[in-house]
Amino acid sequence: MIDERDALIRTTQPGDSQLSPSELAERGTVVIKKVKYAVGLIWQPLQDPDNPSPEIREAMETDVDSDLYCLRITASPQYGLGRTSMGHRTGELSLAATIASALSDKTSICGVFKVEEGWYFVAVRNDLILSENDVLFKTEEEAQDAFFTMMSVPDWDIKIVPPEWNVDGAVTRSIESIVRDARVRVRLEELGAKKKNQILLFIGIVLVIALISFVYSMFTVFTPVIQQEEKIEPIPIPEIIRPVEPTPEKPKPWEKIPDTKTFLNKCWNNAYQLKTLNIPGWSLGIISCTNSGLTTSWARGSSDIWSNPPRIRWIKAALNEYKMTNVSIQINKDGASANGSVAFYDIPLIASVPLYTEQQLWEELTDIKQAVNLSMEFQRKTVLDPPDNPDGSKPEHQQEYVYYIFSITSPYTPFEWLTFFNKFPGLELTKIEFNPLSEPQDPNKWKYEGRIYAK
Repeated sequence: MIDERDALIRTTQPGDSQLSPSELAERGTVVIKKVKYAVGLIWQPLQDPDNPSPEIREAMETDVDSDLYCLRITASPQYGLGRTSMGHRTGELSLAATIASALSDKTSICGVFKVEEGWYFVAVRNDLILSENDVLFKTEEEAQDAFFTMMSVPDWDIKIVPPEWNVDGAVTRSIESIVRDARVRVRLEELGAKKKNQILLFIGIVLVIALISFVYSMFTVFTPVIQQEEKIEPIPIPEIIRPVEPTPEKPKPWEKIPDTKTFLNKCWNNAYQLKTLNIPGWSLGIISCTNSGLTTSWARGSSDIWSNPPRIRWIKAALNEYKMTNVSIQINKDGASANGSVAFYDIPLIASVPLYTEQQLWEELTDIKQAVNLSMEFQRKTVLDPPDNPDGSKPEHQQEYVYYIFSITSPYTPFEWLTFFNKFPGLELTKIEFNPLSEPQDPNKWKYEGRIYAK
């Protein structure tokens, strides 16, 4: 049975403060086929891919040693922070991002590779490079500890280790062959580098426009002007007949549904990062996710059982230690509890046209409920668009849509339910709740709510 309290925890390695500058630099780069790659980056989810600079700048202010960054623009975008003190340089390729690109058909990767500098360990979960799991170890024992700690998390698409480790279900591949297959190259850069390039491009465009204007003015000066008086007849203005434009059809409710897989990714990754926080004396409450973001709370334990009573500062210190800069904290007035939230800005809206009729939906949901033997409730609902007028009359072009709301509680994770969610086109997942203090097989560990539109 899997103990999820150990899931997604970073493997133990010496802290930066315990290493000399030369030792720290040795942990930051790996050379493969004469190409230098950056390792040891700090990875974070990117909330706003269209404007990443404020988010990255805020993270750099929190970690003052970080002065370089790189971007992974995928279905689950990320940024990685680098340090020149670790030997990272502008233009260097990220090894973790290169491996993720080469194995892009796999969304969950856990691997250890023998390199000239030591043993390189990387973990990618649901297309996200896990925070602080992009690590170069000096000894094989350290790498083994990191790998087998991650094996407490189930369902890896691929596990890559040396053959002498004898790991069931694992494969062996050389790191040289993997990086050769990468299609996307992610490089480190300075935060202001793009802005400098934009300024240079703007200056270049201004110079070209000025040159064209000068040539045109010189041509005009030396070209003789010939004027010929002409009698201009007035042109009759025809009557403009505008076509009758049809009334645009209103969008149907399933034409803009938040993408389920992206929602699951964001809820899963943020929930498990919060669960792994170790805050003495504080108890984490129910974690709730909607398409707008995640909310949770912490409650302060009884002070008489602690030699040092729990303090508010410990919550913020733990978030800073785990680089969870996207969590907003609000302390309640009594100081005995706190609320936390994470905003989801970039869940794409997709069209998902219903496939099943109302009767087929009822039959499918009833059959699934009988098969899984879990707490599963569903109920038929309708919505009128536009709604009835205040006097009770029906507005023109009113449509009635039928859907079933569902509620499921189970011990299974969101990704174990993904097959169910994908089975029903027109399904909108509206809420996920997770009890971090429950046992692994607790039937009320996860709760899912949503609606499925009928054809």
